[in-house]
Amino acid sequence: MLRHHKEKDVPLSRQQFLGAATLGSAAVLSSSYDAIAAVSPSPPMGVHFHIMRPGEFNHSQVLNTLMVKKAHKQVFQASNSVLLAPGIATIYIHMQNSMNAHEFSFGFGPGSLATLGVLMGPSIVLALNDSMWNKYGFGGAFNLAPTNVYYKASSDLRSNGQPDDMNGVYQDWSAQAVMHRGGAFMVCHNAMTFVASVFAAKSGLQAESVLADFEHNILPGFQVVPAGVAIVQLAQQHRWTLFALA
Repeated sequence: MLRHHKEKDVPLSRQQFLGAATLGSAAVLSSSYDAIAAVSPSPPMGVHFHIMRPGEFNHSQVLNTLMVKKAHKQVFQASNSVLLAPGIATIYIHMQNSMNAHEFSFGFGPGSLATLGVLMGPSIVLALNDSMWNKYGFGGAFNLAPTNVYYKASSDLRSNGQPDDMNGVYQDWSAQAVMHRGGAFMVCHNAMTFVASVFAAKSGLQAESVLADFEHNILPGFQVVPAGVAIVQLAQQHRWTLFALA
C-alpha cells in the first residue's frame, strides 16, 4: 500500500560526504542536517569505529549465509535510504522483483534465488524499530515515513497465490515479505556508528549512547556485521552477483 507523505533523497554536503566516505559509501543525508555538519565529528579522530571481533557478532551465521549452495545468488548493496516510491524501500522491491523473475519468468522455481541485502550508510535506519524512529526522528531527518512502515508485511504472506495477486507475498514490497521467501539482511556496524555520531551531535548526546540504542533495537531478521564493505566483498568471493543501489 502506498503512503502519501513527502519522501525524497537529498545530496550530501561536502563535509557529510567526506564523513560518509569513511564508511566506503556515498551516504545520503537529509538537507536538514546541513546545519549540524559543522558540529558533526570529523574523521579520522572524531568518530571511533570499533573493530568487531568474531565473538561480537554471529560469525558462523554470516559464513553459513555466504556459503549457501545455490546456483543463483544475488547481493544487494544499499548505501542510502532511497525510496522507489512513497512507502516502498528500493532494496526490498528490487529483491522481490529478482526473486519473482527467477521463480516465474525464467522458471527456475521457488527459492531458486538466494538474496542478501547489505545495509550501509543511512539505510541502516531500515533495520531499526519504531521506538528508534520515534526517538530520533528518522522520518523528518531523511524525508521518510514517521515510522518504519517499510518493514512490516502488507500481505498475509501467502506463498500459494498467483504472482500477480496484489494481496500475496509476491507483490508485497516489505522486509518481512523478502525474509519470508528466504532473503537475508546484514547491517553495517561501521555505518551504525557514523549515523549514531550524527544524531548524537544533533541531540547533544554521547555517540556511544546512541550507538548502544541502535544496537539494542535491531528488528528481527537483521544481523549486525562488522563492515558492509567486507560483506559485499566476501559475498562476491563466494560467487554472489552484486546489485549496487545508488
